[in-house]
Amino acid sequence: MKYKNIKSAIHNFGHSFISDENYVDDDYVFYELAAIHSQGHEIVINWLNGKFEPNHLCTDRIKKSIRYWADGLSRHLENQNVDLNLLNSLEFIWPADSAHFMVAIDDRGIEHKKEVKYSG
Repeated sequence: MKYKNIKSAIHNFGHSFISDENYVDDDYVFYELAAIHSQGHEIVINWLNGKFEPNHLCTDRIKKSIRYWADGLSRHLENQNVDLNLLNSLEFIWPADSAHFMVAIDDRGIEHKKEVKYSG
């Protein structure tokens, strides 16, 4: 495990999640996330347990997408020499008033945060 690779690995994962690679049930998941965000909601996806907030706005498309991306998360991180088991938290966060980012806290308690941009 290379701790210095965490920022890059979570950035790549987050970027892929919000890109046009994330197409489920005939639409891009990012469009649905953007619609929720435009209503003034903060969006949080906890990648370690698959929880989405705001839970009451989680659609079947979003649930399917989260399951799909979570299933490949460990492999994605391993390819970049990051051990998912050494991350105490891993979240995608899109605050109501700012840009979206990925944030992880490793087993040493160190936070790794990286902004991700949509590139449709």
